[in-house]
Amino acid sequence: MKVRLVRKLADCLDGIDVTGREVGDWLDLAPADAILLVAEGWAAPEDSDADDGRRMPRSDELVRAS
Repeated sequence: MKVRLVRKLADCLDGIDVTGREVGDWLDLAPADAILLVAEGWAAPEDSDADDGRRMPRSDELVRAS
């Protein structure tokens, strides 16, 4: 799942290695890692109009899935 890094204060954010990455970079992560970075404010979800149809689940979808 793709997310865009919007803040970076360290090379490891919530256990996810972002060494060599800069604010504005796109990260292709496992869904759980992408959701965590978005929830913590480190990243922004990929645009829901992406060509490949992937999107970040809404918070209510995540609650129902758990």
